[in-house]
Amino acid sequence: MVVPGLRGRSLASAMCEHSITSARRLGFSAMQFNFVVTSNAAAIKAWEKQGFMVVGRIPRAFRHKEREYVDALVMHREL
Repeated sequence: MVVPGLRGRSLASAMCEHSITSARRLGFSAMQFNFVVTSNAAAIKAWEKQGFMVVGRIPRAFRHKEREYVDALVMHREL
C-alpha cells in the first residue's frame, strides 16, 4: 500500500520490479498476488503493466467501507 500523499510516483511499480528481480535471483519461476481488491484500480493497472494476469476471483472477499463487499483477484505471472 502507498500512502495517499505519495501516490502517482510509480512507487508500486518500483516495488514490484524489485520483487520480480529478487524472485528471479532466488530461483523462483513465477509470482502471485493472492488478494488484489477489485476496487483498487491503480493496483490492478500497476500489476497488469508488470505482466500479471488475473487467474482467479474471490467473490465478495473484502468489506469496503463505502462499497460494501467487493471481489478480490488472484494475479499471477511467470518470471
